[in-house]
Formats: sequence, structure tokens, C-alpha cells
Amino acid sequence: MIGKAIQKNVHLSPKKGRRIIPEVKGKSVKEAEMILDFYPNKVAMIMKKCIHAAASNYIDRAGDIELKEDDLYVKSVRIDAGQRLKRYRAMSLGRAGIIRKQRAHITVIVDKIER
Repeated sequence: MIGKAIQKNVHLSPKKGRRIIPEVKGKSVKEAEMILDFYPNKVAMIMKKCIHAAASNYIDRAGDIELKEDDLYVKSVRIDAGQRLKRYRAMSLGRAGIIRKQRAHITVIVDKIER
């Protein structure tokens, strides 16, 4: 059984978000949340919420089994490109330049630590 959380259409660039993945992948949920507390960028706050939601989903699905966040680890994190917003801006010589505002989809999968 796994716990999964998906955060869609987050207003950030997927390339910038992927920088944090190696820091949290494979760590326990508590340790990953603690690491993300000290990152100054926006993606850390969003990913922390997503990891917490995935852990909560796992605990809810477990039912009668006593579990804590200490018993779970981050199995995988994926940040994919979402839908781009296109905006136009006036450029020289009467042209219109396209500004692409990127979005991302964050998927976090949490599993139980085998001891």
C-alpha cells in the first residue's frame, strides 16, 4: 500500500522545482519535512504540504494499524510540466511578444519503512 498526493497547476517552473527532489527522496517523512523547512524558495513550502498530505493519506488508508509519520519514507517525487499560461506584451515596432508563465504538477508517493 502507498500514500499518494498530487498537487496540480502549481505556479512554479518545473525546472526550478526539480532541484529539491534529491534532497528529500528516500528520507523519512519527518526528516524530509525538516529539510524543507530550511529551504528559502517557494517550492519547498509546496512540497512540504504535499509530503504531509501523502503521509496523511497513507495513515488514513491503513485503518486500524497504528502508524506514525516516523514509520514512513518518501518513495518518489515527480515534478511534471503543467499547462502554460500565455500572456502578451507590447514589444518594439508594434509587435506582441509572448510571455509563457509555467505551471507544474507535483506527485509524491510515500511508503512504509521495512524494518
